Amino acid sequence: MSPSILWVVATINVLTIGIIHGANDLYLLAKTVNSLQKTSFILLFTSYVLLVVVMVFGLYKLPIWSLLLFVLISAFHFGEQQWHLSSYISSLKLNLFYFAYGLFLFSLLFYFHLDQTSSIINDLAQIQLSDKLFFWLFVFSGIASLVLMILNVRQLKHQLLFQLIAIVLFLLLFNTTSLLWSFSVYFVIWHSIPSLREQAQILYPDHNKPNVKFIQLAFPYWLLALVGFGVAIYFFSESTFSLVSLFFAFLAAITIPHVVIIFWMHQKK
Repeated sequence: MSPSILWVVATINVLTIGIIHGANDLYLLAKTVNSLQKTSFILLFTSYVLLVVVMVFGLYKLPIWSLLLFVLISAFHFGEQQWHLSSYISSLKLNLFYFAYGLFLFSLLFYFHLDQTSSIINDLAQIQLSDKLFFWLFVFSGIASLVLMILNVRQLKHQLLFQLIAIVLFLLLFNTTSLLWSFSVYFVIWHSIPSLREQAQILYPDHNKPNVKFIQLAFPYWLLALVGFGVAIYFFSESTFSLVSLFFAFLAAITIPHVVIIFWMHQKK
């Protein structure tokens, strides 16, 4: 399959399943705090949109710090989603493990795609990062993940074999495909689909097809997100930003509110 076709497929995957899995954040938050009143929902919606706008403004005015914030918060989110079980009692050392493991996944992705990663960062933030920085991020996050895994081994031991196999698959995937394709496969298959199913069970525990109901409810907010992405492309069409850079910037802008809500959901569970 040609690189251009892979690029299109990867983009469609992220813009459909990837975006839909976070499109019901407001309903999830309302469900978590036991409030579905119209006034409360409008307030939540307004706050959510403002947070996205703040992130967009941050990416425009303070790109390097906004990207760093995106990576750090997303690292925790990805690690939490991949390892979290409702039977776990939340603790600082467990949350630190989620963060370290997610950062390790990011470092793997960055390290195997140094040129593409550096190009995107330079495109958005006008800064050229050293390859050694990505190497030491890989080393540090790997050691931290291993140490924290040992400290949490009693809770994590039932997942160790499965997650070890997953790491091997990630290594093969990241080493043989482009940055966008690697990210899209991980983001959709290993993150978005499990997260969507978990959220659907919380929102519709008694529904016979909770996943279908979740997607139906998410549809208008998914369309709104795509319109926002289209507006961003139009607004920056005359800029020097590449489409791939805008794509990742868009994901960064909508990620932070979603991470906060999923973390709150897990705490309430």
